[in-house]
Amino acid sequence: MMLDFERAHFLSRLRILAGVMLVLMLALLARLWTVQVHQGGGHRQAIARQSIRRIRLNPVRGRLFAADGQTLLVDNRPSFDVMFHIPEMRQPGPRARTLEFILEQARRLAEVSGRPVPFDREDLERHFRVYPALPITVFADLNVAEQAAISELLPPVPGMEIRVRTLRSYPFPGLATHLLGFAGRRPPPDQYERDQFSYVMPELHGRAGLELVYDQLLSGRAGSRLVRVDTLGFVHQQIGDSQEARSGHDLVLTVDLRAQMVAERVLAASGRRSALVAVEVGTGAVLAMASAPSYDLSTLTAADYTRLSEDDANRPLVNRAISAGYLPGSIIKPLIALSALEAGTVSPEELIDCNGGYRLSPKARPIRCWNRSGHGPLNLVGAIKHSCNPYFIEIGQRTGYDRIRPVLAAAGLGEAPALDLNGAGAGLLPTRAWARGHYQRDWIAADTAFLSMGQGALNLSPLQAAIYTAAIANGGTLYRPFLVKAVRDAQNNYRQQTAPQPRHRLPVAKSSLEIVRQGMVAVVNDEDGSAKAARNPAISLAGKTGTAEVGHGENRSKNTWFIAYGPIEEPRYAVAVLVEEGQSGGSTAAPLASQFFATWLRAQ
Repeated sequence: MMLDFERAHFLSRLRILAGVMLVLMLALLARLWTVQVHQGGGHRQAIARQSIRRIRLNPVRGRLFAADGQTLLVDNRPSFDVMFHIPEMRQPGPRARTLEFILEQARRLAEVSGRPVPFDREDLERHFRVYPALPITVFADLNVAEQAAISELLPPVPGMEIRVRTLRSYPFPGLATHLLGFAGRRPPPDQYERDQFSYVMPELHGRAGLELVYDQLLSGRAGSRLVRVDTLGFVHQQIGDSQEARSGHDLVLTVDLRAQMVAERVLAASGRRSALVAVEVGTGAVLAMASAPSYDLSTLTAADYTRLSEDDANRPLVNRAISAGYLPGSIIKPLIALSALEAGTVSPEELIDCNGGYRLSPKARPIRCWNRSGHGPLNLVGAIKHSCNPYFIEIGQRTGYDRIRPVLAAAGLGEAPALDLNGAGAGLLPTRAWARGHYQRDWIAADTAFLSMGQGALNLSPLQAAIYTAAIANGGTLYRPFLVKAVRDAQNNYRQQTAPQPRHRLPVAKSSLEIVRQGMVAVVNDEDGSAKAARNPAISLAGKTGTAEVGHGENRSKNTWFIAYGPIEEPRYAVAVLVEEGQSGGSTAAPLASQFFATWLRAQ
């Protein structure tokens, strides 16, 4: 009886065990079916991905040409880089073996190329953590000898690739740096696009200057291709058709190459912090725009950029030509004269006596003229020629700020000039509301007095000064300044062309402009004019000097100006020159304009 019971119990346990084993076998079979049949396609794709690369073809970036449409200012050149594809260099066992293998291969390349190994074990560890699927650059920008030595290396390095990319090149190193700007490398911003490729090489994108403003046109469109690689990671077959990259568009600038070269040479020779802007009177096209000190894009490194950014004394990264933080000094006086003539508060013939100072009230301290002994009686042309402060304070008081401000606004002051370059400032053209917020009081007569002589609450840029000088010369039209006159595709077909764009009209009569122009002619061409130093054999000029006192106490200095247009009979060019910490507009800035025009135009 007991034996039968034990036998039945044993059989029961056996059946349970068999059932469990059967369930496990069924589960295993189900898993095998899932892996091999249901998920088989995905695994096959994963295996294929290890031998097939989808490569993004970076486009060739567009170039920048001078105004003649032929002379290159920014070009491209090929750069050959050695890269390691980490997944194709993995070694059996722990990660340390792979790291050591990669370092060993890098040392092999360093030995034949003569370059030091650019990374250590810690750098590789970081790459594994942060960019495990991306290749690592071993050497960048190989020369011909280095390429040959590495290409002939036997046995070949598994997972190595010599990849071509483009770098910017500058046929005229150091020229037009602040205009051209620079480009840096970054991955495509579109995450979806990055996910479509085995790896994505960073491509050039604008970071400053015209490179930034026109980045979308210059960048072009990426292409792609599928390639099969062998067990060593070398491409041995292309799969299907490639989608070719589309090159970026080229820019044809308004910049006259020789004018730009001469402008920069003249400023550099002066040894001062300065700026020069030359524009076409009838269009607003920028012919030259120079800022000193400058720097060389062809040798610029990240370390150089940091050093330049920390130079607070010279601020070489700042484009002074479009920086709108400068007091104008007496170059504002032609606009004050136009305001008074238009308001009828002065006639061209009226004589106003200058005794060396101007009192706003009998008990007020006099506002001094630069000529402490006084100019005596002056008419409007004589006041412009001699830059007499009391004269302009008097007509400013008669006219009042509410009638002066519309003329200054129409001349573009207090308004960003809409230049196709980042950083062009608006400057300051105050309102009565601004005075209440800034001074905690209403606008008063003294504010108008100092503004009328260019020493008040008024800031502008050399570009703004050049543009309103052009407006005075051309009959009153203020044009939008521009640097790019045309856009061309890779086949040299013109896609866009920039037309002159009037922005404002000076609200003054032609007769008023003619009187002011007579005064500006006298500034340069009369024997007692304040800008005799601007005379030159290449072009006749009409102009205005300016000297603005800035700072306080021991830090007080003078920013000196000269604005001009010419030729006098048929104006074509307008120029503004600014020199920081100069002596006077006539002795510091005007000679630079003379040198610029004499050198530029005499050679044409």
